[in-house]
Amino acid sequence: MNILYFVHGFPPSIGAGAINALKIAKYLASYGNRILVMSPGVFSKVSSETKVSIKKQLENTDIEVKYSSRFMKIPLNLIFSHWENTLKFLLKLKSKFNPDLILSQYQAFHFASVVGARISKILNIPHVSRSHDIFFPTDAFSLPLKLFYSSIYTRIYRSISSCDIFYVTTSEMKDYYLNFKKLKSINFKIHHNGIDNNDFYPNKQDDLKEKYGANEIILFVGQISRDNDIGYVINVLPEILKRKKDTHFLIIGSGPHENNLKNLIKKQNLEKQVHFLGIKPHKSIPYYVNNSDIGIGRITYENIWRYMIPVKCLEYMACGKPFITAPLSLDLIKNNDVGLVLKRNFTDKDLIDGFIELIEDAQLRRKMGENGIRKINNKFRWEDLMTKFNNEISQSLL
Repeated sequence: MNILYFVHGFPPSIGAGAINALKIAKYLASYGNRILVMSPGVFSKVSSETKVSIKKQLENTDIEVKYSSRFMKIPLNLIFSHWENTLKFLLKLKSKFNPDLILSQYQAFHFASVVGARISKILNIPHVSRSHDIFFPTDAFSLPLKLFYSSIYTRIYRSISSCDIFYVTTSEMKDYYLNFKKLKSINFKIHHNGIDNNDFYPNKQDDLKEKYGANEIILFVGQISRDNDIGYVINVLPEILKRKKDTHFLIIGSGPHENNLKNLIKKQNLEKQVHFLGIKPHKSIPYYVNNSDIGIGRITYENIWRYMIPVKCLEYMACGKPFITAPLSLDLIKNNDVGLVLKRNFTDKDLIDGFIELIEDAQLRRKMGENGIRKINNKFRWEDLMTKFNNEISQSLL
C-alpha cells in the first residue's frame, strides 16, 4: 500500500523521534509498502557524515522523503482553512502518489497528526497516528498556559478522535488518554518504542577505559537541557570520585544547557574526569554504550516521565548495561529490574549511593544487564513490534 507519513522530525534531524520515524519507515518499506515521508527540514548541528549515512540507509528502499520549511505552512493552511494552497497540494499528491493510508507521528505542539487528520478526511482514506514518547498532559500547565493552548488542544482532540487506530508507547499513556470522556471510544493500541538487535547488542569493549585510564565509565546520551539535568550528576561526582577515583563520565550530545554544564565542570575541577564528545552519528552509539558500565536515563523527576520509554534506556538495555533514572513507565523498568530508580525527591546522598552501589557491585550490574537483554528480546524488538504494526494498519484498510 502507499503510505503518506507525516512526521515532526526525520533524519538527518537528530533526536529519538527522528530515529524512530526512520526505523518505522524502513520496516514498513521492507514489507512491500511504498512510503512518502513529509518532514520539516531542520538539520542544525548535523555532520556531513551523518547526512551521508542517512542517504545510504534509504538507498534501495521504496522510501521518498520530502524535507521542506514549506511543510510547516501546510498545517497552517489546513488549520485556518486557507484552502487554495491546500487543494493544490492535495491534487498534486493524489495524482503523483495516490496514498491508501495516512500515518502520522503525534507529538504535542507539532502539527503532523493534525495535518494527517485533515488530509485523511478530505481524501476519505484511513488515518493511523502513533504517539511519540514525549507527551504533555494538561495538568502540567498553569492556568494561563492552559488557556493559551486551549485551541491547540481542541485540534489535538480532533486529530486523535479521527484516527482509525491511535498508537501509544506505554500502558500509562493509554490509561491517561482513556480518562478523557471524548476519547473513550478511540481504538487505542500500545506500540512500544523499539530497538534493532542488529545495531545494539552486547559487545564488551575497553578501548575508552584504556584511553582515559578508567576503571568504570558512566555514560549519558541525549540532549543537554533542563529536562535532562545531568548537572545533578556533576555536582555529586566529586564525592563519587573520593571513593572511586578512576571513574569517568562521558557525555554524548548537545543542547541549550551545554555551556552552563561546561562551566560547572570547570568550577568543580572535573575536566580530566568528564569528557564531552559532542553529537555522534547514531550508528556509532553502540560503540560508546558497550564501552561503558552505567547509563543515565532521566535524573530529575517530572510527572511526564512516568508515561515514557526513552530510546536511550532501550539502547543501554540491549547492550546489557544497567542505568540510573527517575521513575519511568513500568513497561520499561519495575522493581529495579534493569537499573536503579531514584526517589521522586531524591537527595545528593541517594544519587551518590546509587552510583557507588552500581560501580562497586559488578554482579548486580551483570544481573540487571541480563534482565535488560531478556526484556528487550521479549518486548522491545523492532522486528516483532513492526510486524504486528504492519498487520494491524493493513487491516484498517479492509
